[in-house]
Amino acid sequence: MNVTYINPFLEALTKVLQQFGIIDVDIGNLEKKERMQVTLDVTAVVGLVGDIKGNVAYSLSQDTARKLISAMTSGMTTVDEFDAMARSAIGELSNMTTGMASILLSKIGVNIDISPPSIIVGEDIYFIISSVQSIAVDINTPAGRIEVNIEIEGVA
Repeated sequence: MNVTYINPFLEALTKVLQQFGIIDVDIGNLEKKERMQVTLDVTAVVGLVGDIKGNVAYSLSQDTARKLISAMTSGMTTVDEFDAMARSAIGELSNMTTGMASILLSKIGVNIDISPPSIIVGEDIYFIISSVQSIAVDINTPAGRIEVNIEIEGVA
C-alpha cells in the first residue's frame, strides 16, 4: 500500500485533535495486517470511494473516547455513559478527520468521497471489517491511544 494514501489520514487526525487542544500527538510505527480487524471498545468506520476505494477505522477505548469528547466540548461535558450523544461525538470526530484527509488527498490529485461513519461500541468485541490487507498505526495522545486502520481495496 502506498504511504502517499496513509499520511493524509494521520496528518488530518493530528490537525483535528489540535483544534480541540490535544497537541502532544505521537504517531507510532506502521504495522501491516493481513485483514482490517479491531479489538478496542469504540470504533468508527468510514468508507472511501472514488480514486481509491476502501475503509478507514478509528479505534479507541471508552476511556479515551470520554476524554476526547470532553476535549471536543472544551471540558464542558463529562461522559458517564456511552450513550447516543457520545457515539455521535465520536462519529463527528471521525467524519471531521476523514473529511480533512479527503481535502489533503485532493491536493495531490486523489479525489474521494466518504461515507457517514458507522460506530461500533462494546467490550470484548472482535470484528473483521475487511479481508483486504491493511495498515494500522497507533496514535498516542494525552487522552489515550487511537488506532487508525486504513485499507485500500483498489486504486482507480
